[in-house]
Amino acid sequence: MRLTWLFAPVVACVASSSASVRADGLSPAETSRLLQGETVVRSQSLARGAQRYVGGLAYAIVDAPVDDLAPLLDDVNAWKRILPKTRSARRIGAIDGDALVAMTHGTAFVEASYTMRVHREDHAVRFWMDRQRSHDIEDAWGFLRAEPTGDGRTLITYGVLIDMGPGIFRDLFENSVRRLALSVPDRVRGFVRERKGAIHPPR
Repeated sequence: MRLTWLFAPVVACVASSSASVRADGLSPAETSRLLQGETVVRSQSLARGAQRYVGGLAYAIVDAPVDDLAPLLDDVNAWKRILPKTRSARRIGAIDGDALVAMTHGTAFVEASYTMRVHREDHAVRFWMDRQRSHDIEDAWGFLRAEPTGDGRTLITYGVLIDMGPGIFRDLFENSVRRLALSVPDRVRGFVRERKGAIHPPR
């Protein structure tokens, strides 16, 4: 389910120039924080009838050119590192060129499994839950976009909305799920830092 209408209050179009990066919808102070290496998070809770979504948008600048991040968008093994609490991620097929990826998140005590359809667009991916397949959450939708800042770095924008469904799972874990979901740009930055360290170990 593509929930563009739910993102209307928080979707930002990200533009860049040769001198700086600008994230539309963010304040000058938030843009300044981005340029200083901080992560900017805009959390969101949205309800429509019985549906309740949590998530939002998160922005971070990564110290790597955008072309270096392109393989990350297709590497399911890397997704295990950048998506929080991921116990497994495996490609199980495709529909019209979009990858189908079976995901399981959780801990030793609680897990949630579902299948995501992933659509690649240049330096971005969009994903949404395949509701025709078995799923332990009610719905999920989002995107990850990488854009050059003009100075050799990359702006990561991540948006996600998750409906965990009614019941005790939502009551106990909704806030944690939202916080963890919006940590993805930080995780991308850490992954890139670790990979650069492995390629160029300290002398």
